[in-house]
Parts: sequence; C-alpha cells; structure tokens
Amino acid sequence: MVMVSTIIDEGASVSILSSTAWKALGSPSLLPEMRNLTGFNKGTDQSLGILPNVPITLRRKTIYMNVMVVQGPLDYNLLLGNDYIYNMGAILSSLFRVMCFPHEGRVIQLIDQLFFPGSHIANSKIPFLNGLFMQGMSHKSPVCPPEEHE
Repeated sequence: MVMVSTIIDEGASVSILSSTAWKALGSPSLLPEMRNLTGFNKGTDQSLGILPNVPITLRRKTIYMNVMVVQGPLDYNLLLGNDYIYNMGAILSSLFRVMCFPHEGRVIQLIDQLFFPGSHIANSKIPFLNGLFMQGMSHKSPVCPPEEHE
C-alpha cells in the first residue's frame, strides 16, 4: 500500500501513524503503549498503541519498525521520526533539503523538488516519489546541494 501524506521529521522522537490511516489498513492489533506524546505547545495526546513491525519501503529499501498510532486530526497519515532515520542509516540536510541512505552498495540521494525547481535534477528524467526526486550515487560521490543555473 502506498501511504500518501507521509513526512519525515528529524525533530520527532517517534514515528506516528494517524488513526485514520490505521483504520484504512484494517485496524490491525496494537500493542499497549503507556507513554503520552507531548507537542511543541506542551499539549499531551494519548497513544492508541503501537503497531509492530510495519514494513516501510523507500527506493526498494524496506525496514521494519514499530509506529505509534494516535487519535485526532493530523495533517499527515504517517510521520517518520528519528527512529526511522536511524533505522534507514540516513543522513539528512534540512538546509539543502536532501536525504541520503545506503542501499545495495550505493548511496541513494533524495532531493526535495519543491525547493530546487530550477536545478539540473528537477529538470532531468529522474523518477520522483511523494515530492522527492530519487538519484543514485556511488559511495565516492560527495553529498552536494544541487547546482543553481542563472
């Protein structure tokens, strides 16, 4: 199943699945969770539970991880936090809007197409997924921001 409205938030301590998306998956069994979530405004939300061993695939790399299911109106279906970034072995740059992770002997680079619309990458034939362009790199290539064209 393709999960639309997925975001990666390097500031989030846990990955979260909305209760709406959980119901769309058929409401699979949840493990009990006693922790509550505290937001930036110190508001607290109670978890419905943990959905264990969720397969998350990005550019043919699949990892399995637990995600917390929360009730309430959210602006996303799935929020992938620091636990996802760690499990992927990913490196993120908020400044350059780039994420890199190792897969099958290569480093895969994802570049946010919305922030670099005039770049050589955005104008290429590279396939995209959920607003991100995907580009393969060798381990020897440096991670650089896209070149700007004037």
